[in-house]
Amino acid sequence: MKQFSRIVMIILLGTCIAGCSPGQETAPAQNSSLPETIPAETAEAVQEPTEEEIIASIIDAGKEQTVCIFTATGNNGTGFIYNGQYVVTNEHVLYDTDDFTMRDVNGKEYTGTVVFGDPANDIAVIRTEDLTGSSVTFGDSDALSVGDTLICIGNPAEGEPFSSCTGKCLELDEALEQKVDRNNRFIHTDADLISGYSGGPVFNMKGEVIGLGNAAYVEDLSAYEFDHLSLIIPINRVREQIEAACKQ
Repeated sequence: MKQFSRIVMIILLGTCIAGCSPGQETAPAQNSSLPETIPAETAEAVQEPTEEEIIASIIDAGKEQTVCIFTATGNNGTGFIYNGQYVVTNEHVLYDTDDFTMRDVNGKEYTGTVVFGDPANDIAVIRTEDLTGSSVTFGDSDALSVGDTLICIGNPAEGEPFSSCTGKCLELDEALEQKVDRNNRFIHTDADLISGYSGGPVFNMKGEVIGLGNAAYVEDLSAYEFDHLSLIIPINRVREQIEAACKQ
């Protein structure tokens, strides 16, 4: 019996020596049922921005890409910077005058020379020097869908320069489309493009220019779900002309 006890003690002692070598620490058991926690600052960092935050960011960046145009005839409008030293606007903003100035969001004023005009498509390109703003990026106006948000920057005759408004891309019934757009040449929106927004940039939710503000429809809209209808020149319709003019 004593011999058996010695054998048991030797076995236990060997087990301890093998599993508890000097200086070796054993890791505490982990409870796999405990949920992992994310630090508060990390959780905030991964939150997606809201639509309002995205729009505000596009407006801030868009103002740096925009100039307000003031003519001697009082026919004020808006334009956007393209290819570093050019401003794109509506032809009707500069109609019958070469006397105009442009102002950026920082208050710096510029003069310029009209290098291209197309009354049929109502676009004009002005060349100037020392523009400090950044150039816009063109998007794909054909990729717009009904309900998409549009963001516009303008120089309203009665209001503050570099004002902004937003609206949705609209679908019109055939009767109204025949009245305002017989050649299907425009993007329709309920954004409130009042006088002075002409020629201004219209952005999609990626911050890309998909058109130029052009006109507002002023007849009775009581039969429709919207109370304001504006027309935007789609950038795809005039992009090639603009790009060619900005290589002069």
